Amino acid sequence: MAQVELPRLTEGYLGPQAKFYSYGLTTMSHPEPVIHSDTNQVEIVIGTTEKTRFTTKLLGVDPKGECNQFVLTQVQGSEFHFTIAVPRTGFFKFQIYALPNSEAGPNMINVYNYLLNIQKVDRYVEAFPKQYPLWKQEGCFLYEPLMLMKGIKEPSVKFRMLVPKAVDVQLKVHEDWIKMDQVEPDIYEAYVDFSAGYPAGAKVKLNVKSGRSHKFDTLLEYTI
Repeated sequence: MAQVELPRLTEGYLGPQAKFYSYGLTTMSHPEPVIHSDTNQVEIVIGTTEKTRFTTKLLGVDPKGECNQFVLTQVQGSEFHFTIAVPRTGFFKFQIYALPNSEAGPNMINVYNYLLNIQKVDRYVEAFPKQYPLWKQEGCFLYEPLMLMKGIKEPSVKFRMLVPKAVDVQLKVHEDWIKMDQVEPDIYEAYVDFSAGYPAGAKVKLNVKSGRSHKFDTLLEYTI
């Protein structure tokens, strides 16, 4: 592969930062901080050794700007999966912040920085659903759909999600409530008919009732 000129970055910016190893974190998928990708969807996996909170930032390099709507954070056991799907080629900085539950303090600390070089767009992408704090805290996982196309008119779209500790799981599509069926332990499914059409900007929300309270909490929110 021809040598690619990387954007200028602050010395020490790339790779593990001061707290990465002391927090018990490991790179499960991409041990090198520069990722050259011939697809516009990349999944980065970080392993943990204790319960840890994460947040991330995705920054375009040229043009500059945040594009966090193109990151989906999910949890599988002790692994955090960050799926990044961007609509254009170019360089992106992906910054990971973390704080173990055992440490006090409201602010998460920058623990690892990647540089993504997206060389080819081979799939259509929309923004991922908005992920509320409980989505990450409860260890949820989205199997499908990862994203919904604007103006969707499909007659039967399958939703499949892992939602631990739930007693009632419902989709609210604009004003319509659709109960999701538990098909395996903690795994819920439903089919949604979008063929009638919903107003532009309508929301599709994953609403979950746990044993903690009588009200529903919103975990995910798509915009169609």
